[in-house]
Amino acid sequence: MAALIPEDQTWALWALIVSGTAFSIWIEGRYRWAEKLSAPVIALLLAMLLSNTGIMPAKEIPAYDFIGAWLVPLALPLLLMQANLLKIAREAGRLMFAVLLASAGTIIGAFTAVAMFRDCGIPQIEQAAAIMTGSYIGGMVNFLAIQDSTGATGELTTGLVVADNLVMAGFFVLLLWMAGSKFFLKRYPHPHSSNDGSPVEEETESPALLTVNGLGAALAFAFAVVAIAMGCGKLIAGFFPEDLKAGSFPHLIRMIATNKFVLITGFSLLAATLAPRALERLRGYDRIGIFLLFLFLFSIGLPADLRTVIFHTPVLFLFCLVMAVGNVLFTMVLGKLFKLDLEELLLAINATLGGPPTAAAMAVSRDWKSLVLPGLLAGLWGYIIGTPLGLMVFSILSR
Repeated sequence: MAALIPEDQTWALWALIVSGTAFSIWIEGRYRWAEKLSAPVIALLLAMLLSNTGIMPAKEIPAYDFIGAWLVPLALPLLLMQANLLKIAREAGRLMFAVLLASAGTIIGAFTAVAMFRDCGIPQIEQAAAIMTGSYIGGMVNFLAIQDSTGATGELTTGLVVADNLVMAGFFVLLLWMAGSKFFLKRYPHPHSSNDGSPVEEETESPALLTVNGLGAALAFAFAVVAIAMGCGKLIAGFFPEDLKAGSFPHLIRMIATNKFVLITGFSLLAATLAPRALERLRGYDRIGIFLLFLFLFSIGLPADLRTVIFHTPVLFLFCLVMAVGNVLFTMVLGKLFKLDLEELLLAINATLGGPPTAAAMAVSRDWKSLVLPGLLAGLWGYIIGTPLGLMVFSILSR
């Protein structure tokens, strides 16, 4: 059945994509039920509704591919402009180590989940493991980067986003419970925890003043980083033979060293570390990157067959659940051995499962004022390492 808006009507399709994305963000901030559902899930569901009812084409078309091919690479430098590695190491060193523990737990959970569910009908299970490894170490930035790099289908990606959000919501509640549980407070040091249970006033930060001059500088930075990364990727590829055996160590090195998202992340990190003061002036323009990623989330829901997503989401939910459990168990057990604080361990788990914003929100809600900034920085550390580790998992599983 032909769609109401044909695939050659590119501007009309983009208008719906942008409008639908903006509506998803707006409704999340207006209604409690929408806030619990989250804007990414609303965007995906709305996109699937538009395509499965015949309003927009339900297949991969150039109008959709443009967003992933051109806009997502630009989003990464905008999101990583404040990812100063020296600042992250100085102010969140212990949390960075805890994030590494959580990352190792995620990788163990990925291999466990693949072993458990290999014969359960999950399509592209190696891609699913790699995508969720990146997501449960970094966040949606890494999720989308690995999805693009491994060629995962829209049905798989959409099902994973829905399952991922369900698992994350449950684990955020679990982490908040653990933070106040007498069982854990007795067994872990907790120097940042408040014992009186009094409500905490959230510290607000003055909003950044966004200007045309700043916007131009931020976009110039993003375009320059992407251009340099793309050029270096082609240069590096020339040093490797074309006939490398898939899954071999040289093949893994080439995959990571030439991956555009790894290179974009690397050059963004280098710039943020070498010129922190210049990029600090561009605080606030990361919102552009966030919106570009939301556009991509909307676009990947359009080719998804709703019946396939409904059929696969339950098993994908269990798949993600196993990986998240691996993250939590490994972090808490090893954290106990290394005598890390309970607050640091819980924030590391939160930062890997949900990203910098959720880690900062948890620190504020629990009155861990001195851990708000380290929580944000630990989440950025997850962004940095998530994509190469996810690609490593994909390479190993693809052997």
